[in-house]
This record gives sequence, structure tokens and C-alpha cells, in this order.
Amino acid sequence: MAIVSAPELVILLTIISFILGFKLASGKAKKTTTTAPEVALSPKTPEIYPLLEKLEEGLVICKKDGTIFYVNPKARIYLDLTKDPLPNLFEILRDPLLEETIRKGQKKNLEKEFFWPRYRFFSLLILPLENDYAGLILQDLTPFKRLLDMRRDFIAHLAHEFRTPLTAIEGYTENLLEEAPGSLRADLEIILKNTRRLTKLLKDLQVLSRLELQGIPEEDFERLELKEVLFAAVETLFPEATKKDVSLRFTPPPKSTLVQGSFDDLLRAFTNLLENAIKFSPQGGEVRINLGEDRDYWVVKITDQGPGIPDSEKERIFERFYKGKGTGSKGTGLGLAIVKHVARAHGGKVEVESLPGNGSTFRFYLPKKIKAGP
Repeated sequence: MAIVSAPELVILLTIISFILGFKLASGKAKKTTTTAPEVALSPKTPEIYPLLEKLEEGLVICKKDGTIFYVNPKARIYLDLTKDPLPNLFEILRDPLLEETIRKGQKKNLEKEFFWPRYRFFSLLILPLENDYAGLILQDLTPFKRLLDMRRDFIAHLAHEFRTPLTAIEGYTENLLEEAPGSLRADLEIILKNTRRLTKLLKDLQVLSRLELQGIPEEDFERLELKEVLFAAVETLFPEATKKDVSLRFTPPPKSTLVQGSFDDLLRAFTNLLENAIKFSPQGGEVRINLGEDRDYWVVKITDQGPGIPDSEKERIFERFYKGKGTGSKGTGLGLAIVKHVARAHGGKVEVESLPGNGSTFRFYLPKKIKAGP
């Protein structure tokens, strides 16, 4: 059975929207009285109705008040709608955001977990239609979600199991370096360097897996002075910048910059951004750190003088293990993925602005809102 793609569904719903509008307008002209659930699509749309019945996605058409007008077989299975009359859609889904979106006639993509009649993970597309109707497309992503969870669990366990032997290798190598003859020192230093690189990779994997699977625990959030987190990040990376003769210029605002956040996770995100900026800046270059504001957000802006990022890579650099062209073997490919997840966990976002040959500017947005308290 062929699966209808999302763009094709949009076209189908547009056609349905037109047909519904035509039929309802015709009904008013003839002064007929009929309730919405009793209106059938098949007499007026013989070429479309069979397609809707065979869709691999669930399809629900409802009024803005949640009254269901049409539901295809897949949606009946997904929502356990085995009996008529059909209940109100809002009573089934019990999602305030989804209800608000339909009532306001907005278009939106959502993701939602269902726990009845069995566990499913859906991608929901809400489309406003004519005459106060809305279309809801349910795409079952449960198999992909399970595979993704299995992959994350595997990586987390792998990182945990590898940590102990790597720590032992690093420790014994450091001990051997103290007494090794000159002919062996170079080999031992290579072993130590690569062991430390693997240790960093595993640590980054553990952090990323935690952020993806669990997020940041609520108890880790506290009132923070954002300037202090940035000062700590600059202090951490100062020796590395000095080695490369790269200047770090931090311009903090004079007023307070309070946020509600996790100090360790924010420090890790800013350290990753600064580390990248130093890494790709030329010797003798400069990295500028600026803390400003944009309406309800504090904005941390980190600008380097590196080679820049092509437009084709700007979205992909935040994917795990992705390394831009020309970066060689630098880094683990996880730093920016961690930055993205830390920003999301704090209700913020991260953006990049760059032109090849003109450096890059990363903007890290954090909400100003803080919890009331002492």
C-alpha cells in the first residue's frame, strides 16, 4: 500500500476544504438543516473519499469546538474510536495547546505521546480549513522513536562501560612516562593523547545522552548571574587561548543579568562555543564575547575570526557527530549538539550567522524569566 506523503496530504486537505465550503454554502442556499457529523463526503467527492480511507496517516476533520466531522480508519484505530456517535476531539486528546490551536484556526506541527489504547508517539499536523473547520493529520512515529531511544540507551551504556578501562589506561600511561627511556616517550605520549581524546568523546556522549533522554532535572535550576557563568567559561578557556595567542574580549553589561538555569550545563555550553571559536580562529586572532538582550531574552554572542560556515552546513553543524568540511579531525562532533540541547532545556535557542572567509557569530538565547523566591 502506497503511503501518502505530508505535502500530498496538505493538497488533499485543501481540496476537502474547498469541497466543505462549497457543500456548506450550498446547504445554506437550499435552507436545509443537517448536522455536521451526518454530512457524507462520498456523494460529492467519489474520487477523493477512497484515498482518505486508505491513507497510512490518521486523518480527522473537526469543527473549531472539537465536534468530529470525519475520521478515517487509521485515525479510528489510533484514537480507539470504534463506536458511534463519536466523542468530542478535545475530550479524547486532552491537550490544551492542541485545543487552542484548533479553536484559533492556526497551523501548527506538534509531537505528542499517547498512552491509550496502547503507547504511540505521533507527529501531529493541524491545518485550518474553511467554514470554521480544521484538519488533523496523525503520523505514527512510534517505531522510529523506539529505535532512537534504543540507540541513545546503547550509547549511554557504552560510554559508561568504557570509562573505567580508559581511566586505567590513562593512569598507567602517565606512570610509564615518568620512567620511560627517551625512545619510548614519543609513543607513550601518542597513547596518552588519544586516550584523553577518547575520554572526552565518551564524556560528551554521556552528557548528550543525558540531555536527550532526561533533559535537565528541575532541582538543578537556580538563580544565576549570567555574567558569572560567562566569566567562568572565559577563565576555563584562557590557557588554551593563550597557547594559540588568541585574545578573549568579554563585554558584560553593567546591570544584573539574572536567569533561571543550571550552572554546570550553561558553563558546558559556553565552554564548547568558546572552544570552537578559539580552535578555528587564526593565531593572533580575537574572539569577542558580548552579553546583550533582545526583549524577553538575554543573548550571548560569541564571534570568531575563523574560516566561516557555508549556508549548506549551518543547520547540520548542530547534529551529533557532524563535522564541517575542512575541519579535519578537530573535536568530537558533539559540542554544538550539546549546546543546542542545553539551550532548549532552558527554554532558549542557539543560532549561527556566518559567511565563508568572514568568521562566525553564535547567538545563545536565554529567557529572562526567573522563579519568585528569596
